[in-house]
Amino acid sequence: MKTPAVSASPVASGLDGFAVLPENRWPGRLVVGGKTLDDFVTIGEEASPEASWTIRVFQSVSEPTLQIRAQWRAIGPATEWISTLVNNSSAPSECVTELRSLAASWPTRGPVDFYGTKGGEDHVLDEFADLRQVDIDAVELSPEGGRSSAAILPFFALTDRHDSLAVGIGWSGQWCASIRHSAAVLQVEVGLPRVGFVLRPQESVRLPSVLLTRASGAPVDQARRLTRAHLTSHVVPKTPDGKSPNFTAHGPMHVYLTSAGGTDEARELAALERAAALGFETYWVDACWYGDSPEAGYELGNWDSEVGNWHVRRRLFPRGLRPISDRAHELGMKFLFWMDPERAQPNSKWVRTHPELFLSYPENGNPDPYSGGRGLVLNLGDPRAVDFAFKEISALITEFNADIFRNDFNLAPLDAWRAADAHDRVGITEIKCVEGLYELWDRLLAAHPGLLIDNCASGGRRIDLETTRRSIPYWRSDLGLAPGGAERADVFKQRQCWGLGHWLSEHSGPVDTFDAYAIRSALATGFMAYRELPRSEYDPQYANVRAAVAENKRLRPILAEERIGLIVPDRHKEIWAAFQYHSRSEARGIIVALRGPHADLDSVTLRPEHIDADATYEVVRWDDYYRMVPTARVAGAELQEMLVTIPRKLSSVLLEYQRVG
Repeated sequence: MKTPAVSASPVASGLDGFAVLPENRWPGRLVVGGKTLDDFVTIGEEASPEASWTIRVFQSVSEPTLQIRAQWRAIGPATEWISTLVNNSSAPSECVTELRSLAASWPTRGPVDFYGTKGGEDHVLDEFADLRQVDIDAVELSPEGGRSSAAILPFFALTDRHDSLAVGIGWSGQWCASIRHSAAVLQVEVGLPRVGFVLRPQESVRLPSVLLTRASGAPVDQARRLTRAHLTSHVVPKTPDGKSPNFTAHGPMHVYLTSAGGTDEARELAALERAAALGFETYWVDACWYGDSPEAGYELGNWDSEVGNWHVRRRLFPRGLRPISDRAHELGMKFLFWMDPERAQPNSKWVRTHPELFLSYPENGNPDPYSGGRGLVLNLGDPRAVDFAFKEISALITEFNADIFRNDFNLAPLDAWRAADAHDRVGITEIKCVEGLYELWDRLLAAHPGLLIDNCASGGRRIDLETTRRSIPYWRSDLGLAPGGAERADVFKQRQCWGLGHWLSEHSGPVDTFDAYAIRSALATGFMAYRELPRSEYDPQYANVRAAVAENKRLRPILAEERIGLIVPDRHKEIWAAFQYHSRSEARGIIVALRGPHADLDSVTLRPEHIDADATYEVVRWDDYYRMVPTARVAGAELQEMLVTIPRKLSSVLLEYQRVG
């Protein structure tokens, strides 16, 4: 059944497809005191301390004490804004009952199709899978439990089969998006799903940020590619020399959690030496270094009962983690350590020391999958909690001389946030906690130049525009080996990289086998070896590990370029998958083809993009044993439509091409 006709909002653009928003109005909407406020007009513009941004000030015509201060920038087809609502009165505002950072309408020339992406979920085998609905009437989107990419990724695209549009959302909590199409009008709204708060005198609150990318006269995949390119060039953190911040890493956490011996300094140093000899770039100490319990080893499950006791377990690491970090640096590696600082057990040191800084769940709440509801949430909406967390985490980064801080977040905070709201401040606890998270990360990054933040959150469940601005999801999924064994896991990793790769060039995840098919199934700008490494060159896996690390380092620059899907991986059919990464500026790229476990045909025809039929290309072929076939010169017309043959199932081929002349 069709929904009622949607009228174009006052911020609607003209008839030029999904045209840019007008500069003289804020493109959002509030409901305050029962009145709809979509009349925020520009009253001024200020310089921003951040390059490429300006600050636009909008004021409501009907409620002039309310202003929106928005960081704003437009770069090519992409427009971003980060809005803050300000009460400039000496009296409390009326109650804000609806909050939308984007509430815009556009005329359409055909049916509207929706393209979204699933998010991270508990052991669900289609994490980051494509979502598609054709000829939509209405689509409603929201994550689960207060983590921004739990079950649904906050990036989506729309097309009326003439023009396309992509939307990215920056809110590391419970955002919502509403998409409606009726009577040749598309309406898109982005905001918070449940608010009912009074703003105190001179109080301000941050709103979800929005990225809008237009692809006029282009299919929907072009809108996603333009968004990915914008995120890569202007949002995602870079190294000081402007390169990818990703890496190959090793950490034996899985081994130590599932073995009786546990871990200690000697075991970690031995694992570090093996990783360095194999070429890994980062050594990774996960959830095994902290706590009070007296065990000599470290047993499965014990890591969770110690969250909130963020001090080194001296029986295992009598000299702390600095000897491990120092040795990593001596060997030319970076050092990463894990924390879950926003979660604590009730009897932990952090809670005993500062009980006033933690939020509890209601009895019927859904908090913490690991501790049976006993977990507490650090209230980052309290400035004292931000100060406390900054001081404690910063001290550990300094003590360990760490290069990468892994911020896990193993709980769903929404019920605890909502339980803490006063009756006239519904939604404020969440807003302040999200603001506090950004302040904490920004302070850590400022205090430790060059620091990288690993955004984990149970694997891929807090990925959004704002966390992406400050961090990298180096652990995109907690799903390790999928049911059915390694060959099924490879197909699921293909799916994860496919879906997340629509939007992000920088991400990585765990691997536990090193044959070329497995490594290329998890193809990203980095990976983490989540298993014990070979101890000598006589181990059958030794050569594969070295080759896998070397290949990732070699391919990393091109993997941040344009990603083109040639054959979509299908977890049900498990047949062929193929990807292309292309640099237009250098006229070079790679093509990866993967023959799945159920692919009966040994050949497939690929049609890569951006190949000049009249040019000549040098092509290097790497087989499924990481062996290089001598370079060949190939005519562009032949490369435009190429037959790829892979004799064996569960095998792959990698082609590197470069235009010559």
